[in-house]
Order: sequence, then structure tokens, then C-alpha cells
Amino acid sequence: MIFNNWKDSEKEKIEILELTKKTFGNTDISNSSYFDWQYRDNPNGKAIIILAQDDLNDNLIIGANAIIPTKLLVEQEEIISYLACNVQVNSKYQNQGIFTQLLSLMTLEAKNKEISSLFAIPNDNSFNSFIKEGSIEIFQLPLLLRPLKISNYFNFPFKKILKIFEFFYKIKVSTNNVEEFNGDFQIFEKLFDKLSKRVSILQKRNSEYLKWRYLEHPTRKYQIYVLKNNDELIGYIIIKLHTVNNKKIGVILDYVVDSTTSEKLLKTLIHKALDYFWKNNASVAISTCGSTLLETKLLKEEGFFNIPSFLKPESLHFIVKIYDSDEKLKKLTKYNNWFFTFGDYDVF
Repeated sequence: MIFNNWKDSEKEKIEILELTKKTFGNTDISNSSYFDWQYRDNPNGKAIIILAQDDLNDNLIIGANAIIPTKLLVEQEEIISYLACNVQVNSKYQNQGIFTQLLSLMTLEAKNKEISSLFAIPNDNSFNSFIKEGSIEIFQLPLLLRPLKISNYFNFPFKKILKIFEFFYKIKVSTNNVEEFNGDFQIFEKLFDKLSKRVSILQKRNSEYLKWRYLEHPTRKYQIYVLKNNDELIGYIIIKLHTVNNKKIGVILDYVVDSTTSEKLLKTLIHKALDYFWKNNASVAISTCGSTLLETKLLKEEGFFNIPSFLKPESLHFIVKIYDSDEKLKKLTKYNNWFFTFGDYDVF
């Protein structure tokens, strides 16, 4: 068994995609265009990938650990951190310590490249390996849920019974002041400047990043709605429909508002999202956001609630690893310092 850094060759790409299909199935992350988008075209820089190869089988790639660069604002100061994603090992080679070695080698790589930190939302299967390797869990992301066409989740007779109550979940207010966005993300930056002054840590949502994340995504379609006051952006919401077991759910990936604006007005963005989900037969809407944030307060006032941990399909472990002794990086280890949404990682 040998370990090497990804050299960005087409041969490596093909083998990584074959490994991904074996590990995760025929999903977005096993798509060739998605690979290029995530690992090669990120405006913050190319991914770093550690590869495990079978030296007795023509150096076949049988494991991979990838991290992608991310710009964070920590107390309005920009740092480069990394999002860890898609760690995988061929099932035929499991229980040989390869997963642990991939994590260990990434730690060495981070020190060699002077990487300050990384964060991730590992699944339950890989969580313990990250913790043993030195990451710390700072929180389990809250899962906020609001019922919509809840009967779509069930079969007869529960479907028929629940359908009677769905009238209470339908949005019945006007959303005429909310516009669908199809312009230049440059108008978002003043709003982000205000956001960076009321939260300690957030991913830098500049126009280049947002264009890459939401408009240039090769396999997912997002709806973006904006709210303006005298031509100035005072809020936006980014959403998508997601299908699980043939059931549609509505996902709020990002919701940012100007905290100096009327809360009643800001809620119209939520109304617009829920109306879109309703018209597209979503059974529920979900989001994640810190409990101390205005955005969470507004979501909860519009019917969202935290579901108990035992009802989550995944635990949503939020982990952080610090490689640098800089004192300000300690802020990364406190979840309440973060403005973190589903759009800040790669699942949706």
C-alpha cells in the first residue's frame, strides 16, 4: 500500500470516480462534472487529495481523502480554512487501517502547507475516526423542520387522515415584494459586510464564491429569492427541492437578512420559500442555523422547530481541527460563534 498526493491527472480522476461510485453509489459526487466543479474549479483554489493506492495492483486508487479550501471571516479577518469531504475506502480494503492513515497523512499535509484549520460534517460511520485523529465535535447541527404536505410522507390510511390538517400549513400571505434573483451577486456584498459585524465567524460569501456555489453547480438547481428596499438588498433566501426515498423535501440552504430591517418584512422571504415548496409538493421544509441568530428566530416564528436528535436521519456532527497556535482560531471551536447553514458544506 502506498500513499500519494493527487496530481490532477485524468487517470486519477477516472479511478477516483470509480471508487466513489463503489462507495456512495451513482450520486452527484460520482459525476465527472461535479468532480471538476468541486475539486478543480473552486474559486478559492484546488482541492488537496491524499490517495491510497494498491502497489500490487498497478497502483490502483483504493482510498481518497479530500479537503477543499474555504475563506472564512473570523472577526472580519479573512483566513483560509478547509472543508473535509468525501473520505472513502474501497470496501475490499476496509479494516486495514487505511481510513485512519488517510486522516493522519492529511494532518501532516496540513502542517506542511501551513493550513490553519479544517471543519467537516462527517457521517456517523466516519465520525469516531475523525475524533480519534484529533478533531473535536463542537456541536451537532440543529435540524429545523416545518411541516408542509406532510401526508405525502405516508400511505393510506394515514395519508388520508393527515391531508385534512394540511390546510394549516399552507402559506396564505402575499409575497409580491420578493423577487426571483437572476443578476449579479455583487449586490449581496454590502449585506454580507453587515452580517460579518454581527457574527464572529462566517464563510466569505463574495460574488465569485456565490456564483460558483449556486449558479455554476453542474448537477443541482437552486432557487434564489431576494428582498430589496429602495434598490438595496435587505435579505435573500436560497432553496432547493431534495428527494429522499421518492419523497420531496424543501431545503433552505442559506437565509441572510439585514437585522436593522422590519422583521415582518424579512419574513416574506420565508413565506416565498414555503410557498415554492408547497406548490412543488414538498412534505416538509428543513434548515439549520444557530439558536442565537435572528434568522433562526424568524424561521421559528414561521413554524419551524428543532427536531429531537433521535429523529434525525443523521447526527450532523460539526467537527473542527486546529493546526495553528493563533489565538483567534480558538473561536472556531465554539458553535455559537458560527453563522453556518446547509449551503456551507457539500451535502445539498
